[in-house]
Amino acid sequence: MKNIFKTIVLFLLSVSLLQADLKTDLVGINNSMVELNSSIAGVEITPDAMCAPMILLNQQSELILDQIITVNEGFATSITLDDETLRLMEDLFINVASTSNQSLFLSNEVTLMQPSTDALTLSDGITSMLQLSSDIGEMADRIGEMADNILIMSDNIGLMADRILETQAIQSENLVMTQNSVLATQTNTLALVAVVETASYDVTLDSLIAEGNILIAKMALVSLNPFNMSRELDDVEADINDYMLQVKEFQDILNTDAGINMMYINSDSLTSLVNLTMIMASIGTAMDGYGIMIESVKGLTSDRTLTASMESVLQMSADIGQMSNSILEMADQILIMSDNIGLEADQILLTQELQSTNITTTQISILAAQSLAVGIIASIN
Repeated sequence: MKNIFKTIVLFLLSVSLLQADLKTDLVGINNSMVELNSSIAGVEITPDAMCAPMILLNQQSELILDQIITVNEGFATSITLDDETLRLMEDLFINVASTSNQSLFLSNEVTLMQPSTDALTLSDGITSMLQLSSDIGEMADRIGEMADNILIMSDNIGLMADRILETQAIQSENLVMTQNSVLATQTNTLALVAVVETASYDVTLDSLIAEGNILIAKMALVSLNPFNMSRELDDVEADINDYMLQVKEFQDILNTDAGINMMYINSDSLTSLVNLTMIMASIGTAMDGYGIMIESVKGLTSDRTLTASMESVLQMSADIGQMSNSILEMADQILIMSDNIGLEADQILLTQELQSTNITTTQISILAAQSLAVGIIASIN
């Protein structure tokens, strides 16, 4: 009996230490983001010295990304949510939105300097500005992924449901603000690229689009009732996870190619990127349909089935969020690698607007799915 009690005490102590480590990590990331925001606000760029100061900002942003990725990869046990952890997560979303706004101001400065800056310096400045914008966008993506992980690992959703929903509302508002600022930053930068061009190659995304359409068709055929809900959602969860792995595999290939190649962008590639975000929006619509079906039969469904089903919903929403992030990151990577941006600037801007609309629609669906799952888990507990 003493040994069992000792084991329980050690386990609880271990969980407590992990909780403290998570909060320490969140505080550290928040502090780093505040410092980056201050660095962007204070950076001094001139027509003769534009690239070096911005490279330092790129390095600073990449270190923050490494911090966030390290935390995301470190989840290995259940988490007991409290107000402090949720407040720190809210601060992350607020800080990334603030940083994205600050980068927008910096892109305005670059735009004003364009007439007096030589083409080579401007080219370097454009590349650094796009990289900084991409890093900030990825920060927002990874922070959203972290929030999903924390929610999935939480063992007290029922007790914290109202507070979680409040945090999700803050998350959604600031993510939209971040996306708008990143898009505006890239729009400002793309307006300059007609004066500079390079060389590249093409990437096809047809296979991912075909697989995505198959996934949508399979999801559309699902009909949920109190007896098959858990099994059906478990199958859909597996299909979504498989597709996410395909997206990430393609992203890995693209990232590897980025180290040794440039890319020639054409309208077909841009259309494919839009189609991928449309697939994400369609998957989100299917999730909305699942939510309606679940609401209609939850009163007739056992608590055990509901609990298992809501775990699948939370995992699916996290996977869909990661896929959306990966697709936007691939679009940014293609943009950074591209050497004919000036020739395709108008089409790129249209692509970004469509991507932003589709991913925003997807995020709204994910938030609705998470809110449904949190509410049902809370009612069960």
